Amino acid sequence: MGQRVIVVPKDRLAQELLDRDEATDQQLLELYLSDEEFYFLYKRGIFALINQIAGSLIDDFENDSVLEKEKILKIIESLNAQKAMFTNEWLVIIQKIVDLFEEALKRGTGVHFYF
Repeated sequence: MGQRVIVVPKDRLAQELLDRDEATDQQLLELYLSDEEFYFLYKRGIFALINQIAGSLIDDFENDSVLEKEKILKIIESLNAQKAMFTNEWLVIIQKIVDLFEEALKRGTGVHFYF
């Protein structure tokens, strides 16, 4: 399998560079998902939830982004509401995803999924 990564550019310049595939690792916040983590989240409907809110197509072998502030806020709210469904082991990865959305909100950038 290829690497699955969720990426948040650190600033607007990094966002523009990422769009042109020119951003450096230092300009990005990245969360790499193992196959086990990806499929666990996939089977539990986390990506479907994000897709429903954002109108995106985050899926196996698909790349997509969430850029709109309102959608990012709604996803943070929805993911936080989902936390009760997970054990502590999986709660850590959910929190990391929430943290990335919060960083995107603070930085005025977006969340990019490269699966």
